[in-house]
Amino acid sequence: MDPFDGWGTHPFCYLTTTGRRSGRPHRIEIWFVVHDGAAWLLTERAPEADWARNLRADPAVTLEIGDWVGPATAAAHDDLAPDAPVRDALAARYQASYGPEDLRPWARTALAVRVQPVSGSAGASAR
Repeated sequence: MDPFDGWGTHPFCYLTTTGRRSGRPHRIEIWFVVHDGAAWLLTERAPEADWARNLRADPAVTLEIGDWVGPATAAAHDDLAPDAPVRDALAARYQASYGPEDLRPWARTALAVRVQPVSGSAGASAR
């Protein structure tokens, strides 16, 4: 099953990292967009979110989008250009539900994280 089949109907995804100190699962709900076969997430840089520090220590994560749950590899992209299409796409996707504050300045400076499903993983559907 394609993890991104019908992704647009889901307002957020879940990402589970492994705690870099505790070794315990750390699950978050977060906004996302799909671009080039991967989920892209944005987060604050300073201070960097725990989940981002966790995936820097161990990039093996679990991604959930709708009923699809499966293993993935996550990577922080510190050098992603401020005008990268995924940044504007994420800001545009969530602007209407966010309120009057413009999300574009945040999206252009936030830390970008690419989450790629592991090739060949079947994923677990319908939890």
